Amino acid sequence: MTTTQRFALRLCAASLLAAGLSASPAYADVRPDPGDYTGLPAGTNLLLAYAQFPRGDKVYSKGNKVVDNLDLSVNAGILRYVHFMKLGDYIIDPQIIVPFGTQKIGLSDSKTSGLGDVIFGATLWTLADLAKGEHLGWSVFFTAPTGGDKNQGFALSNNRWATDLQVGYIRKLSDKWTVDLIGETEFYQDQRDTKAQKDPLLQAHGHLRYHLSDATYVAATYRHAWGAKEKLDGVELAGAKNNGTAMLTWASFVDKQWQVQLQYVQDLKIEEGPKTSSLQARVLYVY
Repeated sequence: MTTTQRFALRLCAASLLAAGLSASPAYADVRPDPGDYTGLPAGTNLLLAYAQFPRGDKVYSKGNKVVDNLDLSVNAGILRYVHFMKLGDYIIDPQIIVPFGTQKIGLSDSKTSGLGDVIFGATLWTLADLAKGEHLGWSVFFTAPTGGDKNQGFALSNNRWATDLQVGYIRKLSDKWTVDLIGETEFYQDQRDTKAQKDPLLQAHGHLRYHLSDATYVAATYRHAWGAKEKLDGVELAGAKNNGTAMLTWASFVDKQWQVQLQYVQDLKIEEGPKTSSLQARVLYVY
């Protein structure tokens, strides 16, 4: 393995989350799904289980391909609990997210597994109109460095605290079409073992949903990420991201309480980090 490849592998784990392996596609470290900013009635509870299977071979640094045969495979699971309640005149949804999984990099013949970093926080809705299909929510989430194999660069642990601020807006355009727009900024503590510093990450998410019926929709998504340059003692470890990702979603309530969601995710443009594609699934139980 060349020196450039070793350096790229070192960067790979640090950039994996922002490149598409977030601990929670719903609210956390970044990847809100279509419909996630719907404000549900107080007293509603959600139990969710996610499965994600990202794969990738190419790694980029400053827009240049530095590894062509990474042979990265991640099998990740996520458990999440959400509770909707009243706070004065507003709806909020305190929640907790626990990721876990395994990561294998064939190029370096390394394999790690364990728990990811636990995420907790909530969204507060200043607008939650189910009848009109219009919602406006403001979120704050905290990621705690609880994950396993931190010093080995396990993809689901970044070994630092992070604070994620989001604002999400949903508007029903017609009986068949709905648009979801989300903006986000994430701030990072210095990494706990190396003290590496990481700039804030900015992200924008847009979902366009087409409702096949009251129970089923398909959606097209585009996401873009900027920033998150990382340095150690003034030396740049990873450049700033300018990464774009597309996603297709199918979701359906099979009855009044169970929803199944399937997704295909493809990185389109990667300035910094591994370029991945992923199959994802989610099962939601509402009660």
